[in-house]
Amino acid sequence: MKQTQQKSSKNDNKAWMKWAYVGIALLFAVAMVGTYLAPMFEKKQTAQIGNMAVIGYTILGEDGRPLITTDQNLLASEYEKGNVVLLTHGLEMPVGGQVSGENIAVIPVVYPEITGFSGFGLLGFETNAISVGLVGMQTGETKTISFSYGANDLEMNLSEEDANGIGLNFTGAAVGDLVPLGLTASPDIPLGNETNEAPALRFGEVVDKTDDSLVIMHRYGSARVTLNGITG
Repeated sequence: MKQTQQKSSKNDNKAWMKWAYVGIALLFAVAMVGTYLAPMFEKKQTAQIGNMAVIGYTILGEDGRPLITTDQNLLASEYEKGNVVLLTHGLEMPVGGQVSGENIAVIPVVYPEITGFSGFGLLGFETNAISVGLVGMQTGETKTISFSYGANDLEMNLSEEDANGIGLNFTGAAVGDLVPLGLTASPDIPLGNETNEAPALRFGEVVDKTDDSLVIMHRYGSARVTLNGITG
């Protein structure tokens, strides 16, 4: 009887230890799952008026083609298609800020090298739209923000002489072509620590052509913006 009781006691101990090990393993597994799931339940920062936001972005023409971007993968894929896109740095800007629509923000061009221009020009209409569009965005979120220019159609009607005078090839220009324009950044928004001695680069699209004139429109369609962080 004593031997039977001792064996039974040892078996009970082994069974208890087995379940203890199982319990520890389950606790460890739950802890690991909790570690991996925790970031999913963390509350992301939301951009509010008065914050400073760090963004990545792509400026798109009215036809949806990218013109300038912070996305190097997009840049590479567009070059593979034969399209020229400018590369720039990310931007820090106020959330919900407003400036005069005629102001020009000069942003640096990283690639390709451009000569004769201080940088790429964004109008106040566009920076205002981006700034307001940031309100309520969460870090990591990507959003497409449309541009509105009110009654300003941003069209230029150039004679052949005027077009040739600013470096455009009047004879070779065709409807749908993108052409470079130089805008004087005055008054300007100081972004990217650029000097404003040279004009800012602006892409225009030839929307009409006659025997003696070119109509060039330099409105853009939208900005695809990613909120990378909130700094203040």
